[in-house]
Amino acid sequence: MSATTATTTTTSSTTTASATCVSMAPGKDGYLPPEACDSLLLYVPSFAAAVLFVVLFGLTTIAHIAQGVAYKKPFTWVITMGAIWEIGAMVMAALLAKHQNSDTYDTVHQVLFLLAPLWINAFLYMTLGRMVWFFDETKRLGGLSAQRFGSLFVWLDVISFLVQAAGALLSSSKDASDSTVQLGLHLYMAGIGIQEFFIVCFTGLLVILHRRLIRQEQRGVMLERLNNGTLRWRWLFYGMYFALAMITIRIIFRLAEYARGTDVNNPVLTHEAYVYVFDATPMFLALVALNILHPGRILSGPDASWPRLSRKEKKELKRQRKAEKKARKDGLLYTKTTDNDSNHSAEELTAPAAVEQHPFNDLRSQEEGGFQHHASRYDAETAFYPLNDNEHYSSARWNSYASYNNTRA
Repeated sequence: MSATTATTTTTSSTTTASATCVSMAPGKDGYLPPEACDSLLLYVPSFAAAVLFVVLFGLTTIAHIAQGVAYKKPFTWVITMGAIWEIGAMVMAALLAKHQNSDTYDTVHQVLFLLAPLWINAFLYMTLGRMVWFFDETKRLGGLSAQRFGSLFVWLDVISFLVQAAGALLSSSKDASDSTVQLGLHLYMAGIGIQEFFIVCFTGLLVILHRRLIRQEQRGVMLERLNNGTLRWRWLFYGMYFALAMITIRIIFRLAEYARGTDVNNPVLTHEAYVYVFDATPMFLALVALNILHPGRILSGPDASWPRLSRKEKKELKRQRKAEKKARKDGLLYTKTTDNDSNHSAEELTAPAAVEQHPFNDLRSQEEGGFQHHASRYDAETAFYPLNDNEHYSSARWNSYASYNNTRA
């Protein structure tokens, strides 16, 4: 967000205008000093620094594209998009260094540069959802299923994105009034404040899962998944902690930068080096850390991604959900159980089945991620409903949606 210092005042006693800015022709590379009427920048931008970061972000972007393909992780397009936006911002910065009076280059640079980290944030949210699905025996975190957990934080990130985008657009317009610029700055600061609040909540849940998996490993549960990758599962947590710390450093810097508005005496606004040290560098390090500790190196196996359902299976799943809702309302349960039914009444155990036995009955359990430790109570092929909203069971997974074989993948 560039600050302009041009203001014009008029006196009532004369018809001549007295300007606080100075009209002058652009110098080399279109440079105009801060006191010039059409000045966009309060510093002389560095072309070399911009080109350097174009190269650096370009290298990590190529690596992320290659890793996404090699590890077959389609969701890595999100972090690739963030890296591409960083490249775009640096390209605009390089062009702006040679055309320092170009409002277009300045606006595009600021919007891309300010919003690119949100893509990296979203990638971390999506990764944790897949970690819960793949590693955790309950497949739930914070009271939510693995898929719903990831989706929730992504939507929260979208809210933060929209608020920051509105602020960035308002404050980066050359023709905006001082009040509009200030409004844009306040909106942007509110947006990154919201983003940091979500990061703190997310980090707390990340720590909870980390500790849970440590205990799970000590009990010897799902060790084949925890140790299935080319790196130990803990390294993915370390990489995510580091990336979150880099994003937080960048947010603190931006809050400090705009806390004083567009004050020309603010050293952060008059020295470009701060932007590269506390924004560009942390984001580059976060991208590199996620290259080195890429989720594809650790989330490895047939169940490392969400189950993929065909259109027919999705329609069946929707039908099953409606039937389940009705069955819960009517208190209906399946009758086919094993010998561990002492906790339930005779009416519950003898109620008629609400939905026919069918492999598709298991799709809901796969999507929600049921508790495995209840599996012994029900036969593998028996679909059922929980007694209440706090009780969840899982049916057996079947290797192929087309052919149910009573085995769990």
